[in-house]
Amino acid sequence: MESWPAFSEILSDRAGHLWVRGYRTAAWTVFDPEGRVQGLIETPPGLRIFEIGEDYLLGWVYDELGVEYVQLWSLSREISS
Repeated sequence: MESWPAFSEILSDRAGHLWVRGYRTAAWTVFDPEGRVQGLIETPPGLRIFEIGEDYLLGWVYDELGVEYVQLWSLSREISS
């Protein structure tokens, strides 16, 4: 019987939120400082997050030739119903 880990990466942002990335996925579950789920965020495939700010994600990716690129993505923390 095969088994897999529940997550592959855990990060925290400057506001004290915990970001947990599922195993083999680009989806992150974001928890507030009290442990409540705030939502899911899907990042572009291959993006390695370096820093999470209040309104941005900073990370890097590699292209098909192995060249590294730094990318800055906007981040909205609005909760929609």
